[in-house]
Amino acid sequence: MKFISTQSNLAKGVSIAEKVIGKNFNLPILQNIKIKCEDAKSSIKLLATDLDIGIEVEIPGRIEKSGSITVPARLFSNFIKALPEENVEVLESNKSIVVACGKHKSTIKGESDADFPILPSIKNGLVIELKTSDFILGINSVIYCVSNLDIKPEISGVLVQFIGSDLCFTATDSFRLSEKRIDKSLKNSVNHKIILPKKTCDLICRVFNNNEELVFNIGEGQICIKNKTKNQNYPKITMISRVIDGDYPDYEQIIPKNFSIAFEISKEELVNHIRTAGLFSSKINEIALNILPSKQNIEILSKDYDYGDHYSLIPCVINGSEDLKISFNYNYLLDGLQIIDCPSVNIKLNKDSTPILVSSGESDGFRYIVMPIRS
Repeated sequence: MKFISTQSNLAKGVSIAEKVIGKNFNLPILQNIKIKCEDAKSSIKLLATDLDIGIEVEIPGRIEKSGSITVPARLFSNFIKALPEENVEVLESNKSIVVACGKHKSTIKGESDADFPILPSIKNGLVIELKTSDFILGINSVIYCVSNLDIKPEISGVLVQFIGSDLCFTATDSFRLSEKRIDKSLKNSVNHKIILPKKTCDLICRVFNNNEELVFNIGEGQICIKNKTKNQNYPKITMISRVIDGDYPDYEQIIPKNFSIAFEISKEELVNHIRTAGLFSSKINEIALNILPSKQNIEILSKDYDYGDHYSLIPCVINGSEDLKISFNYNYLLDGLQIIDCPSVNIKLNKDSTPILVSSGESDGFRYIVMPIRS
């Protein structure tokens, strides 16, 4: 195997491929990147996998001899990034690669690709095209709510619903739930839903370019994601991932349809008050909100027996008849509030044991549900 590529293209491709790699002491070859050159007309391919997710990155270059080999991902990546921005020549020799660039020449020991897993392919799957920017926006709006526990695997990922031409993203850890709906994102009308693992969602946001389109090919138990890029300097990427099997909870049942208290408030002011109160919160991050329609203000209280206590007041127009005191994990409140890109937020609630609904002061398709801390 022998090929020539630019340092920038090779560094970019390796950087993308190595993001998939995790620690696997049982299969050391999974710490490697596979380099594959098929013929003079094809691109140079860089492959990596952790068995749950696989990725193939195609970069431009000149192939002088076909072949394939695997090399240690971290060493190869760090070395390529350290090279000057000149052409890089890579030659396979005796289960190693010789890398030459400018005044640099190094030999990196590799391994045969015979034991490297073959990335699966999907035939006759459901094909969906969408904007990368919309998908990344949806994922970033909800991913912080994904459960980190494996007890309920169906909530250890993000529910992605394709509803006509719209996208809907949902995540929950049973203590809070976030939903982001994006209208008219799909090129074709589709009705389907999948649960994507958290790592897959995170990689999509880190790997794909915001200014391109994605093509999903959804098969039985897995999904293939490709980019459609007009930027010749950006690699062609194919990602294969498993999808989570199971039925996502019917979360609409826990969202109240009617509320006894509602108010609109400055997002910045509320966030500042909650963050300050959090400095004096208990070990379970508890703060209390006294919502007082009778006085048209909100009191925020927190207390830590080791450090002291805190009180602050926010004047606010509140629709409701009865005063209410309710406690929350302040970090959960901040997580949802900070996603909202709007000067004001709407908050609706009923009593101290039911979830509250937080949404934007504008119609942006975002809903955030938080369960209170029961006294």
